[in-house]
Amino acid sequence: MILLTGATGYLGSQIARELIAQRRPFRILGRDPSRLAFNPVEVGVDVVTGDLRDPSAVRQAVRGVEAIIHTAALVKTWVPDRRHFWQTNVQGLTDLLREAAEAGVRRIVYTSSFIALGPSSDVKAGEELRHRSPYANDYEETKAQALVWLRNQKGQFPVVTLLPGVIYGPGPKTEANLVGGMIEQYLAGKFPGLLGSGEQRWSFAYNGDVVAAHLAALDRGVPGEEYLLAGDNRSLNDFFRLLTELSGVHHRVLHLPFWAGKLMGEIELMRAKLTGLPPQVTPGVVEIFKHDWVYSGEKAVRQLGYHVTPLEEGLAKTLEARHG
Repeated sequence: MILLTGATGYLGSQIARELIAQRRPFRILGRDPSRLAFNPVEVGVDVVTGDLRDPSAVRQAVRGVEAIIHTAALVKTWVPDRRHFWQTNVQGLTDLLREAAEAGVRRIVYTSSFIALGPSSDVKAGEELRHRSPYANDYEETKAQALVWLRNQKGQFPVVTLLPGVIYGPGPKTEANLVGGMIEQYLAGKFPGLLGSGEQRWSFAYNGDVVAAHLAALDRGVPGEEYLLAGDNRSLNDFFRLLTELSGVHHRVLHLPFWAGKLMGEIELMRAKLTGLPPQVTPGVVEIFKHDWVYSGEKAVRQLGYHVTPLEEGLAKTLEARHG
């Protein structure tokens, strides 16, 4: 039996679909099972209602399972109470691992993120990277802190750590699906513009590849090891050029100076604090757009059989899925 956390999220929902397709028995820990993209009763999936901040739910969820795929995280640019980032992304991980150890769980696949390693302009950069603060926002900081904590455990827990690049592809329109949101805005003619020159590079990781890597890590990942699931390292200008060609939709992409983005972010942040409504942009998001985020997934390719789908092919599949 496998425990899957984050099954209503962007990546977790796709892992759940693949587990169902492979008829692998699994259990879900989730706050709101009604948000699942499938009927758990119909497919024989066990559900424990609760979240990572609920010790009794976590204890119940890990009971009797042999392995865990832990994708759950607070993936947002801002929440009214910033303590929730720590409680979910750091404390949630530590509590889950300790309960798993008590329950005798043999393997945990933990979904970290490229952002925990920090910016990189080197396409050969790998798992040896160490984040150098300052951090741009609470999500980046807590994902980095969780990774540091895990590294300091020196193999105390049987964890295989995966660090996906910027994930894109078919899936629900959650806040974690950043690229999907950009695609929808562009196609609707509502994309506000790119920050900076657009020559900033991202490591675009197709979600089908990332899902396959999670299941491969479950079967043959080495506990204590980290695997960067880097994707196709391309500039944002390349991304929008390909999106235009593949979709046949032609909209001009504006380029906004970073100072204007920072000013807009400060205004949006003040509005969010007054109203409780999420900001459209924050100064932290602007800071993230200033950097390159490119890496090498060579270790994952070699040890997990990880496949990197070219951006052209992945974008074509993503657009096709919109009409499917």
